[in-house]
Amino acid sequence: MKRTTIFPSRLGPFQLVACLALGGLAVGALGVVGLAAQRPPAQQAAAPAQPKPAGPLPATHVVQQGETLWGLAQQLLGDPLLWPEIYRLNTTVIEDPHWIFPGEELRLGPGGDAATAGAPAAASAAAVAAAPGAAPSPEAPAAPAATAAPAAQGDITVSPTAADTQATPAQQGPVVNPSTGATIFATQGKARIAAGSFQLREQQGYRAVREGEYYSAGFVLEPDEHLNAGSLLGNAATSSISRLNTTNNTMLYGTVVVTPPPGDTVTVGTILLSYDTPRVIPNFGQVIRPTGLLKVTKVGAPGENVMAQVVAMYQAINGGQGVIDVQPYQSPRGVRPQPVPADSGVQGTVIDLRAPREVVNDQDELFIDKGSADGVYLGDIFQVSRTTSAQAEVGSIVQKQARVLIVYVRAHTATAVIFQLDRPDIRAGSTVRQIYRMPS
Repeated sequence: MKRTTIFPSRLGPFQLVACLALGGLAVGALGVVGLAAQRPPAQQAAAPAQPKPAGPLPATHVVQQGETLWGLAQQLLGDPLLWPEIYRLNTTVIEDPHWIFPGEELRLGPGGDAATAGAPAAASAAAVAAAPGAAPSPEAPAAPAATAAPAAQGDITVSPTAADTQATPAQQGPVVNPSTGATIFATQGKARIAAGSFQLREQQGYRAVREGEYYSAGFVLEPDEHLNAGSLLGNAATSSISRLNTTNNTMLYGTVVVTPPPGDTVTVGTILLSYDTPRVIPNFGQVIRPTGLLKVTKVGAPGENVMAQVVAMYQAINGGQGVIDVQPYQSPRGVRPQPVPADSGVQGTVIDLRAPREVVNDQDELFIDKGSADGVYLGDIFQVSRTTSAQAEVGSIVQKQARVLIVYVRAHTATAVIFQLDRPDIRAGSTVRQIYRMPS
């Protein structure tokens, strides 16, 4: 067993003397601090001022990488606690105030004098101290009377608090009621934002029929009608995997070889519609089902095949499908359908569904037996109904099945897409009635 011997240290007295000396210095320093604390405020050294925004407040700010609403409020308004005011002005841009993304343009108002931007910090602290039920802090100094007036920063306004108005009522401006002032809790401010959002949506321009709805809508040929159509031969390139046969089908943005429609002038940029013919509707004609859009990229001598790029796909695009020339679709902006009296609307019948099925869904398409010759226009809205057989007790009952939007019109037929489905049992023979009509 090892024995440890403890020897008395000879440095003990010297350590005691050093501790006493250091203690005396600390007491002296505390005394100096105490004397400095007892001096009048005029004799104390001024504390370094917090940085304040300089120059006018910009009307907008584009979010940069790493920025937050908290940091923007500190940078632009002088107080990070005012970030809800920036969020209030940009609820149409910011979905979650915890997340803002680079490139978003935030509205700060029409601008203003940023010389008083330091006031929001003092006003915010005073507002916290004067909140109902909050005990006043003995350490918080009273806010100067000069900062009591509202500091306007564009659409962001800091209202005076009750503590400020009690201090110097004669020097205060008009007191804004927090329940009606421009704060994030004010119903008036929310109404202004809602109205602005509505006006923004109005300026975007209403479109009755979208371009994709028009091109992808199938249609029914007239009896004994034939299209002036070319043919899609197949892919212009083969796959690098030998086991995959890609000469007969293509993908989006792939290049295909096309025989243009006979007699049509095809140039670079011409848009062609590829289609297939799934079936024939009895007593009407062949169903044309679009499969995609092809943009001509290379032409040769007249009568030769051309190269085209697939710019839109609606169904599988394969070799052997038909190709027709189509004109770019122009949809009028801002024109809305108008209500039609019940006794004057066009009435017709559902010919068939474009893709017959037992249960019909939203966005399914159907064909009706009325067209432009009967007063049907693109963008018209029809009500689809079904009349049940008459019963002894109640008689026949008309049941609403869906509302449909006309997306393609021919002379005696039209194609409609379902946008409001009430009953999924739409079949050939259901009645349709025009309830909204586009201006002719």
